[in-house]
Amino acid sequence: MSTDLADPATGAPPPDHHTADHHAHAHHQHGPALTLADRHAHEAETYDAMAAGLLADWSDEAYRIDPAVIPFANREHVDYLTAAIDEIRPLAGKRILEVGAGSGSLAVWLALQGAEVVGIDVSGGILEVARRRAEVSGVADRVTFVHSPIESFDPAAAGLAIEQFDAIIGNNVVHHFDRDLAMAALGRMLAPGAVAVFCEPVLFVPDWLRRLRNSAPVTRRFPPHTHSPDERSLDKGDLALMQRWFRLVQWRPFQLLSRLQNFTELSDPVWHRLESIDRWVLRTVPSTRNVCRMVVVTLGLPREVPTR
Repeated sequence: MSTDLADPATGAPPPDHHTADHHAHAHHQHGPALTLADRHAHEAETYDAMAAGLLADWSDEAYRIDPAVIPFANREHVDYLTAAIDEIRPLAGKRILEVGAGSGSLAVWLALQGAEVVGIDVSGGILEVARRRAEVSGVADRVTFVHSPIESFDPAAAGLAIEQFDAIIGNNVVHHFDRDLAMAALGRMLAPGAVAVFCEPVLFVPDWLRRLRNSAPVTRRFPPHTHSPDERSLDKGDLALMQRWFRLVQWRPFQLLSRLQNFTELSDPVWHRLESIDRWVLRTVPSTRNVCRMVVVTLGLPREVPTR
């Protein structure tokens, strides 16, 4: 689910769970009693409720997307979402799937660049916001929203003429997926030569440190900024799983010292200074990649049969 919702009066985004350190679960699962359907229901409940408020409160202007500006949720998205979009350029004329389209900001912006866009999400309510956004922005004929999780999404069953896409993109969504089911679906839907690009939070640390981060004493003082209980940052095991399904798996690191934002609100000057330092350090000291906060993952060349 993409966080692309902002207060139309102030322009301020809601609490952004996508740039926080997320809940960790043993063996990379979301809890032994929690099924995939449960996880989808949790997400849908959260965003359906959010959508009801937006549909009641927003004016047409709040829905409108400026084609000249990438719709960043906040300052933390600027670097990595720009890099992700650069991975799939040129945009005009492309068939693009956005996974976790949320309220449609990115999908509509891509359509305004001349792409033919399909956006999917587990929340039917938030997609009503997205459809309204497409109408107000004048691209309802270029973007289609489908209520479906990626794990079971079938373009043909949804009545779409598109079966494969020239690009797939998602902003802070992979950490919600059933990884194997999602990777299989992505591989089926990528056109030859196409790539899937995802912006994701990461935490490349030992399990004991993850457990410490998510322990009761720590979370009482520094609570994770999550919208649902089923979220966690990706780790190296997730990247290894992706390599089972794709021959091309590349990741580019973002944010380092700026991880302080997880624990205290940084002023804009401090944030931009730290982010500038982060760019230099990540570029010149390769080992620091392993303590970055965000990555842009590029997937391509799907395998017909996953490796073991």
